[in-house]
Amino acid sequence: MLKRLRVLFVAVVVLGALLAAAAPALAVHRPTKVMIVVMDQMKPGYAKQFNMKNVLMLQNKGATFPNAYLGHMEAATVISHNVMVSGLLPKHMGWSDELFRDVDNILGYGENALVMTGDLGAADFAKLIENMDYPKLGDYLHAKFPGKIVACVGEKGYQVDSMAASSSDYWVRFGSKKKTADLADPSVLPWSGTYRGAGGNPPPYIASDNRFMVSVGNSSDTYGTASAWPSWLYPEDGRMVPGTIAGHESGDNWVADATTAIMEHEDWSGLFVNFGAIDKIGHMWGGGRVDTVANYNWDPSSIVEDMVHMPFAAKNADDQLGKLIAKLKELNQFDDTLIVVTSDHGALTGENFYGEDALNAGNANWYTGTWFPGPITSLPGQPSLQPLMATGNVAVSYNDTSIHTWLVDRTGAKKREAAAAIGTLPGVIATYVKNGDRYRLYSSSADMTVAERAWWSAHGQELVDTMCFSGSADVVGLLADNTSYGAFGDHSGAQKEVQRVPMVFYAQGMKHAVSKVRMRCVDIMPTILKNMGITPTEPMDGSAYSLKLPK
Repeated sequence: MLKRLRVLFVAVVVLGALLAAAAPALAVHRPTKVMIVVMDQMKPGYAKQFNMKNVLMLQNKGATFPNAYLGHMEAATVISHNVMVSGLLPKHMGWSDELFRDVDNILGYGENALVMTGDLGAADFAKLIENMDYPKLGDYLHAKFPGKIVACVGEKGYQVDSMAASSSDYWVRFGSKKKTADLADPSVLPWSGTYRGAGGNPPPYIASDNRFMVSVGNSSDTYGTASAWPSWLYPEDGRMVPGTIAGHESGDNWVADATTAIMEHEDWSGLFVNFGAIDKIGHMWGGGRVDTVANYNWDPSSIVEDMVHMPFAAKNADDQLGKLIAKLKELNQFDDTLIVVTSDHGALTGENFYGEDALNAGNANWYTGTWFPGPITSLPGQPSLQPLMATGNVAVSYNDTSIHTWLVDRTGAKKREAAAAIGTLPGVIATYVKNGDRYRLYSSSADMTVAERAWWSAHGQELVDTMCFSGSADVVGLLADNTSYGAFGDHSGAQKEVQRVPMVFYAQGMKHAVSKVRMRCVDIMPTILKNMGITPTEPMDGSAYSLKLPK
């Protein structure tokens, strides 16, 4: 009898399995919209440190990747934003650094002209993209959801233009400075002096709305940052903080309001939103553990003083994310939207700082040479760079938390000469010379800490190679932790603090997951495509990861 019961039980189990296999599987509810929110220069620890409730909510309910890192160099805004929406490493994008040599004269400034990417606009970036002939996320969204809008919003021109180029319908960012006195009716604004309105390719309901005109560049808008140390190297000019003029808020508030306007007016499939205040504050003060109430004697009850420090900037960025989430819910779009929150790089504090320490010295520290376009002429550079400049062979050097140098004479012997000179500079832990499609290690320092050596051994070669293409720097120097040549708080190098970024994906109803995968910035686009049910038509450098979407 027991034997017959066991046989019957097995038969029932087998039959149930067969019926389950024959039944149609429950379809995954795939998002039809994606919103990427980039909190420029946000470090992973900021969410808890500054009680960023909306970021924490997405992390606690979505898929979060606590081991994520940027995974490429140059670790900079103008690079990472396009990596996110192309799925390509910088070496395959058409530009891979703050500067590049336009070997094939794609931009029309002459063969081998040295170009600063921060000076380029959307049309220039589109030329570089079209020359490399690759699709971006916006192209896939347009193909999957014909007639739906893709838009990009942020404060900075190169931030928005590079991300939007060739595939977005609208790109909205601040325009150039204008004088209020030149307005047909100056009385429409509650201030005098200079202002910025919406630039790029804004829709008419934003371009014609005075709410998006903000006061910038006026003497009262430095918020004390031009006279304080170390913020005076790269002081605020009114673009990145909200300001005190009701109805004309700047910074991340401006970005969130422009984004919600697009949500209200458009049938959209993709929104790429860029909050820049954390980046600005981080550059000025060093961010994180440095920029705290304990270290700075300012009055948090003072709106003007409070908003130029990290506790306010991080919390306010999170509040603006909350505004976007609330608008999605109000418009009944929340259930159909995949939300991605990340950063374009981390940051470090220049406790070992080797740039010039003076008012507005940031740009002069970062860029040494002549470019865009023009004769290749070496300039003196800051004192710390003199062993490199003394070679007499520097065309341009870009210096932040790494040193990237383009040479006049690019022969092997001259590259090695420059690498040897860079190796003598303070804080340098490794030097590389370009050799075809990769960088070859020239020297490494015996003075690395255990932690520095472990990270460099695991990632140094990987990271420098991601930026190597025909127009990239001829010689690269990597710097030690907490070492900067540009501003007191800086990024762009290979240090762990610069490379570590937050990474969270959220869709309503998905199963929460904490993944040990070391996800990179280049993995964002293929992961979005996979989970939206979009098949790539071209290869990408990134990997696609499955999210536990609801059924």
